[in-house]
Amino acid sequence: MMRFMSNSRPEGSKSDIGRRAVGLFHPYRWHAAALFALVATTVAISLYSLVVLAGLVGEMTSEDGNRSGLLLGFFIYGGLIVAGALLSVVESYTNQIIGQGVMHRLRSSLHDHLQRVSIRFFTSTRTGEILSRVGTDVNGIQQSVTGTFTDFLTNLLTLVIAFGIMLTIEWRLALATLVILPLWVYPTIRVGQAMRRLMREWHDEMGDMTAQLEETLSVSGSMLVKSFGRADHEREKFEQSNDNLRSLSIRRMMAGRWFNMGTGLFGALIPGVAYWYLGGLVIDGDMSVEQVVAFAMLAQRVFGPFASIARINTTMLSSLALFERIFEYLDLPVEVDERPSAHRVEHSRGQLAFEGVNFAYVDERNVLDDVSFEVAPGSMLALVGPSGAGKTTVTYMLQRFYDPQRGTIRLDGHDLRDLTLDSISDAVGTVMQDTYLFHSSLADNIRYGRLDAPNDEVNAAATAAGLDELLERLPDGLDTVVGERGYRLSGGEKQRVAIARAVLKDPPVLILDEATASLDSRLERVIREAMEKLAAGRTTVVIAHRLSTVLAADQILVLDNGRVVERGRHSELLALGGLYSTLYEEQFREGQLALEEAEAATKTGEAVAGS
Repeated sequence: MMRFMSNSRPEGSKSDIGRRAVGLFHPYRWHAAALFALVATTVAISLYSLVVLAGLVGEMTSEDGNRSGLLLGFFIYGGLIVAGALLSVVESYTNQIIGQGVMHRLRSSLHDHLQRVSIRFFTSTRTGEILSRVGTDVNGIQQSVTGTFTDFLTNLLTLVIAFGIMLTIEWRLALATLVILPLWVYPTIRVGQAMRRLMREWHDEMGDMTAQLEETLSVSGSMLVKSFGRADHEREKFEQSNDNLRSLSIRRMMAGRWFNMGTGLFGALIPGVAYWYLGGLVIDGDMSVEQVVAFAMLAQRVFGPFASIARINTTMLSSLALFERIFEYLDLPVEVDERPSAHRVEHSRGQLAFEGVNFAYVDERNVLDDVSFEVAPGSMLALVGPSGAGKTTVTYMLQRFYDPQRGTIRLDGHDLRDLTLDSISDAVGTVMQDTYLFHSSLADNIRYGRLDAPNDEVNAAATAAGLDELLERLPDGLDTVVGERGYRLSGGEKQRVAIARAVLKDPPVLILDEATASLDSRLERVIREAMEKLAAGRTTVVIAHRLSTVLAADQILVLDNGRVVERGRHSELLALGGLYSTLYEEQFREGQLALEEAEAATKTGEAVAGS
């Protein structure tokens, strides 16, 4: 299990987890009461029909029996059977309302909670494992809940009512049966514990397999496997996991087979014992044939439900493993949450400030160490530094993906922790370095910036991001489906879609994480012009990648090992001769030479044209 979740597994005995699982049914307590009444009525009708059936046997063997008595008994028996069948339909419908309602709330709670947990969780957990919990595990619980609860209640009531009737017929044999039945309790518990353990191992293995398939059968995963020729390696990994699943499945299915065989054999012997013992009483004249038949059928109905309860118990114990895995996710800490007193920031001016901010990821050194800076409304801040200096982390903190361990981050003078999460999201727009697009149309991906945006504004945003040429080439224009993660588009095209999304959102604070890194010089110029228009009147924080970015910045922060080592404008930092000067020579100098060559070529072309 990943480090992030090492302490998140629910603690306590299976009874604690069981009580928590039962608590999920609390909103449906009145439905459960109705279900109990329906089941009790259905069971009573079913058992009474056996007594009526035994009465038919008595009518046949009685000296004064007659056909009219048989016919009346048959009509009563048939009426009871039909009534029980109709009630079972209502019972099944009520059961589905309860079971599906519980699963609906559980899925919603799980999805909503996962939306609130820290980005840290998603960076340390494979997507396939998450999908396995939300899909396979919840479906497994659903199968248990919708069938097991009613079966348990039906069998329990059958056991109680049938045993009560048996006591009125022959109390000594009934008590003997009651003494024998508890012998099955201990093996039932042991089998249930084994199945619970095997169930957990099976779902853990299924989670691993799902994660592997999600990674290797995605577009990027498939391309990586093919490019490195690792098909055989991935096949061996999958076969090993598949073999483990087969082994665990066989062990899980066979865990209770000997126990079930024993209960089946004993249940089959009960009628024989009843007829042998009670038959002697009939011969002695102490009991009627009708009573013997009724007792034998009821005895089977007693042991059958008990054996079923035993099997259901093993199923319920094994399903606790699924509840454990679900509760494990529901118990994940929400590191970044809204305070009860949180308020919205309306019409943000875009003033930003870091005040002595320290931040570290789990079990790591400080990624940001005593970082302080201010960004005036409408100005541009460029972040520069070597890889791992903390530039991207600064942008994460501005969006409140994480909270600082020490210090304060402010928007318009407000501590981000005092603001509602949706107001921070409204105020800050981002173009990520790794652009993510949904498997949907271009229009839908752009409209994600503002879901209620009309088509003309989506078109305007696409134009502002330089997507006109792309749209002209595409047969369906903005209605073109971009494929998984946007793989039908080039890197530069995906970034322009992300920019269009930010243009449509129109936030007062804009974060650009190397937004033009995948564009050639011509496209960069188009995007830069669009960005200049977009940045007008709003605060912009840019992780600098191109020389044009740092030249346009009102303030440059140079980060190294999580600390701000230099700050100022381009010319000021060059004059210091420090880290920025070194980075300039390594990263930006080539861009400046290319820019000068392009300007010289332009002047030469103009001169030739003039001559």
